[in-house]
Amino acid sequence: MTLLDLSLKPGQTVKIQSLGGEDLIRERLHEMGLHAGMLVTILGRAPFGGPLLVRFKTSFLALRNEEAQCATITLK
Repeated sequence: MTLLDLSLKPGQTVKIQSLGGEDLIRERLHEMGLHAGMLVTILGRAPFGGPLLVRFKTSFLALRNEEAQCATITLK
């Protein structure tokens, strides 16, 4: 399951298992503060296939679909 999974609902907390995908995207996610083992709360999704809004620690982040696809997660 990835962060792009449409079954995720606002308010759910998930744990990032790993970050995959292209090196550039993985590096960008690391620079934004996302790492394996982190807990992330789903806040919502913009309409019409827009970005996914998440919260982790004290940060809010809007992830593009290709970035969300790279984060493998488990439900918490």
